[in-house]
Amino acid sequence: MENFERYFLHERKIVLDNISYETIKVEGKPQTMTLGCKDTIVAQLMESGVKINFNRAMNFTPEGIFSLSVTFSMMLLFDPTTKNEVDWKSLDIAGEFKKSCPQLLSAMMSRTSLMIAQITAASGQNPLITPAAPVKQEN
Repeated sequence: MENFERYFLHERKIVLDNISYETIKVEGKPQTMTLGCKDTIVAQLMESGVKINFNRAMNFTPEGIFSLSVTFSMMLLFDPTTKNEVDWKSLDIAGEFKKSCPQLLSAMMSRTSLMIAQITAASGQNPLITPAAPVKQEN
């Protein structure tokens, strides 16, 4: 799709939608753990526009230390003059957002990384700085 942003009004606000943080006790001998990071974009079609959710989930394998998930959302309101040019129900909205709105996605990812650093630092660990990760798209 060419110029995805033209279908929306320019007013945009990124809001913290959800945080889930759980410490997990590791029993027994210390073991080698791997920290996994998964980014997901979900697009929800609404009457007035599209709600984009960006989530970063972090877990250890095997389970331990903590489980963390941070979600930021952005509402893209339809421009009434261009809204009906697209069949929104058949479009991969999350994919188009990822491809056509890198600056908006980057803003959501930056906020998520900062929040994760603050949460991990507040719980007595070194701040965990998470780089951009491959994004899984869902509608």
